[in-house]
Amino acid sequence: MDLTTIFGIISGISLILLAIFIDSGLGIFISVTSILIVAGGTIAATLISYPIDEVIKVIKIAGKAFYANIKEPTFHMIELINLAGTAKREGFLHLPNHAKKLNDFFILKGIQMLADGIPRQEIIRALNTEITIMQSRHKLGREIFQAMGVFAPAFGLIGTLIGLVQMLSNLSNPSALGPGMSVAILTTFYGAVLANLLFIPLANKLKRRSEQEFLIMQISKEAILSIQAKESITLLEDKLSSYISRSLQQSLKRSKNNNNE
Repeated sequence: MDLTTIFGIISGISLILLAIFIDSGLGIFISVTSILIVAGGTIAATLISYPIDEVIKVIKIAGKAFYANIKEPTFHMIELINLAGTAKREGFLHLPNHAKKLNDFFILKGIQMLADGIPRQEIIRALNTEITIMQSRHKLGREIFQAMGVFAPAFGLIGTLIGLVQMLSNLSNPSALGPGMSVAILTTFYGAVLANLLFIPLANKLKRRSEQEFLIMQISKEAILSIQAKESITLLEDKLSSYISRSLQQSLKRSKNNNNE
C-alpha cells in the first residue's frame, strides 16, 4: 500500500473541508446540478475519447498509484546476483525453479527461455517486447487521467456559463440570482478540485510508477543476459550498479557484505 498517495488525497480533501468550515458550512458548497455537469461531462468526454474497454482497464492500472508493489532496486539486484550465483553452481537446467521464488513473471520468462536454450537475440527480442507492452499499458492510463484532468475544469467552465445564463435571464427575479450564481461558481470549484487533487496527480504518480518498473525490468534484462553469457559475478555487479545512484551503490555493497557475513 502506497501511503503517500492516500495521505495526499486525504490531507488535500481535509484541508479544503477545513477551509470551508472555518468561515461557512458545507451545505452551501453542495450543488447536485454542478456535480452532474462536471462529473457527468468528464465521464462522457472520456468515453467519447477512448474505447470503453480501455477506460475500464484504467481502473486496474490506477491501482498502481495506491499499491507500492515495485521492488526496491538494491534488494532486487541482490536477488539477481544470487540467482546468477546459483546458475554458476547448478547450471541453467534447474534455474527456473529458483526464479519462481522471486515471484516475477518477467524474470521467470527470461530464465525459462535461457534454460530452454533459446538464442540470445530471441531472448532480447522477447524481453524488449514485454517492456514495450508494459510501457504502452501505463502510457494509456496516464493519458486517460491527463485527459480527465483537462475535461474536468473545462466542464467546470461550461457549468459556469450555464449558471451565468440562468442568472442573467432572471435579473428581474432576485430570488433566482442565488441558484444561478451558485451553479456558476461551484462547477468551476468542482472541476478545479477534481483535476488538481485527483486526475493530474494520479497521472503523475502512474508516470513515476512506470519509470520505476521500467528500471526494474531493465536491471532484470541485464542480469538475464549476463547469466546467459556466463559472465562473472563481479562484472554483473558492475553492470547492475550503473543503473542506480552512488548512494544506492553504497547501499548495495553494504547489503552484499551483510549477506556474506
